[in-house]
Amino acid sequence: MEYAALLARRRSTRRFDTGRDVPDDVLERILAAPLAMPHAGNTYDWRGVVLRRRDRDPQAWSAVFSALLEQSYVEEAAVVIVWAVQPGWWAERYRANVGELVERGLVDPARQKGLLAMVERGPAGAGGGAPGDGGGAPGDGGLATLLIGEAMMGVAAAMLAALDAGLGATVTACRPAELAAALGLPDGAVLCPAGVLALGWPAVDAEPASPALASPGTAAPKPPLAEQYFTGRWGRR
Repeated sequence: MEYAALLARRRSTRRFDTGRDVPDDVLERILAAPLAMPHAGNTYDWRGVVLRRRDRDPQAWSAVFSALLEQSYVEEAAVVIVWAVQPGWWAERYRANVGELVERGLVDPARQKGLLAMVERGPAGAGGGAPGDGGGAPGDGGLATLLIGEAMMGVAAAMLAALDAGLGATVTACRPAELAAALGLPDGAVLCPAGVLALGWPAVDAEPASPALASPGTAAPKPPLAEQYFTGRWGRR
């Protein structure tokens, strides 16, 4: 589908067809889409946990479903993907990657010292949650917040890849610390609070329908573009 049409027809699917699975090759394309997004230092510290309906362990799923607020469309989705980032892991690899990028001429050598100084400040106190919390929500600013922002570009790419394949998809809310515990995230990994993507084939009678069938006119009204942007500085139209 053309990109403009894909955006115009994007909907959040709230009902999925529980009788249809997502083919492996389609899921692989969706999982590969985030790798096309930019990432600082080409480190790609994010990781995703893929939960397929067909492979659910009822006992383990109960805790996951509770952390996902027990929303019916999450229960129905053929696949749920949960993203997390690793600030400490990122910092370790970024040091080496910056040197390589300088050698390849992709980073100005004059910037190298400043970039490494940023890394040396490390994830401690950078909003990544207390050590051992296994994925508390990030605080204001800091390395974890930066990495979550980069990971969310990948979440958007995966969503668009799913819609392009004719699937329905929606980003869903969660209780981050509870979900991190249910999925066994290790110390140092921070769950992306909005980085949960549910996808599958839309239910036949679902509203809205598949992106290939939905009409742009059925979308929820959007605010005027002029309200969303300022010119030059905050508050200037």
